[in-house]
Amino acid sequence: MKKIAVVAAMAAMLCGAAFAQNAKPVAEKDVAIKHVKDFEKQVSEPTNVKWWMIDSLTYKVTFTSKEGNPTAHVYSNRGVEKFFFVENRYCPHAISDTIAHMFPGYTLRELWVRKVRGNKQTYQARVAKMGGFLWWKREKESKKLNFEIDGKFISAE
Repeated sequence: MKKIAVVAAMAAMLCGAAFAQNAKPVAEKDVAIKHVKDFEKQVSEPTNVKWWMIDSLTYKVTFTSKEGNPTAHVYSNRGVEKFFFVENRYCPHAISDTIAHMFPGYTLRELWVRKVRGNKQTYQARVAKMGGFLWWKREKESKKLNFEIDGKFISAE
């Protein structure tokens, strides 16, 4: 019985480490003031606002827009990147076909329209290989894929 408890505790720690992200949650008061002010100017009536520190100079804020859409902004010294969530059912066929052919075994987990300086738009998809059994599934491995707005593959991270 003692061995089972030890194995269960180790499995829980490993799962926690697997799901850990590079970004860590931070309070708004700990975010650079210029980023908070930029966010307040750019977004009206956000809800569910959560700030994340990616590194000492880069912050991500996730929120729900007043229209009810999940959205994220990434603030850094290079400027702001805006991410708008796209439901998987609206994924362009060119993107889903590329994922199926170039990344077999991966499934689309999230799709975002990404706006960067000059209002250049691209798609960013997060794909993952799933593991587990029966009803309990978890991500074993994930990648970020970048696509042109017409669906042409750019790169994988």
